[in-house]
Amino acid sequence: MIARILRSYRERMNISQERLAHRAGVDRTYVGKVERATLNPTIFRINRLLGAMGIPWREFAEVLDRELAAANENRAAGRARRPPVRKAP
Repeated sequence: MIARILRSYRERMNISQERLAHRAGVDRTYVGKVERATLNPTIFRINRLLGAMGIPWREFAEVLDRELAAANENRAAGRARRPPVRKAP
């Protein structure tokens, strides 16, 4: 989820992973790994990436909160729609 949000911000700003990495003081491959969710960034690194894009923490937190709420609602709705599992006699 964090990966998707960060990538979305970067793409909306129309900047490359390389440019973001340079601005944030991290390696380009680091940005790619974060965006593919193959690496979990620390809060410190998230802060650097957000700062490099000029995104306030509050905005990021609000977007993350909405995404988490939507994911939880979808999960709950999926459980509600499933038919009950019948045990074999």
